[in-house]
Amino acid sequence: MTNDVIHGEGLGKQPTLNLSGRIPELDGLRGVAIGMVLLCHFFFIFIQARPGSPGAYLLTVGRLTWSGVDLFFVLSGFLIGGILLDARGSSNYFQVFYTRRFFRIVPIYAVLLLASYFFTLLWQAHMLGGSNEIFGDHLPWLPFALFLQNFELALRNSWGIFPLGVTWSLAVEEQFYLTLPLLVRFLDRRALLAVVFSGIALAPVLRTVFLSLSPPRFLAWYTLMPCRADALLFGVLGAMALREPRWRDFLLSHRRLLTRTLFVLLLGAAFLAWRAPGVHDPLMVTIGFTWLALLYLAVLLFALLFPAGWIARCLRWGWLGGLGAIAYGTYLFHQLFLGLFFGRLPWISSFRQFALAVFTLAFTLVFCRLSWLYFEKPLVKRGHRARYTFADSAPAESAPTAPELARP
Repeated sequence: MTNDVIHGEGLGKQPTLNLSGRIPELDGLRGVAIGMVLLCHFFFIFIQARPGSPGAYLLTVGRLTWSGVDLFFVLSGFLIGGILLDARGSSNYFQVFYTRRFFRIVPIYAVLLLASYFFTLLWQAHMLGGSNEIFGDHLPWLPFALFLQNFELALRNSWGIFPLGVTWSLAVEEQFYLTLPLLVRFLDRRALLAVVFSGIALAPVLRTVFLSLSPPRFLAWYTLMPCRADALLFGVLGAMALREPRWRDFLLSHRRLLTRTLFVLLLGAAFLAWRAPGVHDPLMVTIGFTWLALLYLAVLLFALLFPAGWIARCLRWGWLGGLGAIAYGTYLFHQLFLGLFFGRLPWISSFRQFALAVFTLAFTLVFCRLSWLYFEKPLVKRGHRARYTFADSAPAESAPTAPELARP
């Protein structure tokens, strides 16, 4: 996708194309996603509060912050699906796509693997403080290098060392990137649509099967790509909808219907937060993940189709877009820093520990901002020297910023 996102200013108006090279609403959504993950991992999971206390009730607000990963999945499906749909007729389709993916994903991920390996060696040599909870649960390194760690996690029912536990979602996306380009390239629109709907329907069925066969082995249905494909494919469906004039016109002319749908989805999310807030709950496993993914797709479409609305205006806040710009590096490194600064799982039961969590969060954001400016961004630009070419045109120009930042 060359950042050409359909914008409609309201009912009855013709949609226009945003060709500015950056989509601030998507940067904002990315900021929301990483913000949810950070709040979950820094505070809502680990703060210890007495049942029935004001703190315990306050923590209920963040019950679904873990689903920021699902928002990332929807965003990635939308952006990567759009890129592939726009480039499907190019002569260097696979070469350019994977060149750009390599420069965006692999270098900073390799830094994380090397850093984690280095600190693990220090811990094994008793040169680094820290408990077994951080570096003790060691898994083979090769699956991490090959983006196959979600299979290893599922087989062993273990997260592995704490700094790399979050990378299961990166493996999910990389496996998705190996399959989606083939589907987009070789299937016509109708066949592709059939595969998308089939994948969305199959994901909750697979999760339910895994849950029924072995409830304690939750990492199978939580981390395997086919079990999480509904969120990714909802994003692809959104990309297809904005490129299909009939679908786009229907959405633009039925703003009230989309608003009511969004309201119903929000009510459902509130119900899930009340009755099934955890990733282990059977209601969440069967339909909850799919419901949340559909909610995030509705928010995305509403923001892009109606930029004058309050959702889009909020997503265009500068600080939110700035957070979205560093989302990938922040997602990768935040648990490494948590483990190093706390020396154990970051349980918070005192003001001092809360202050340490805040300091660690600030350190993470500063580090990842510098990483983006001086390491990741130059590599993204280098990757975008590769441009799609078409038989009847010159190489296609495309700004790297928005699509290339859709990292989990």
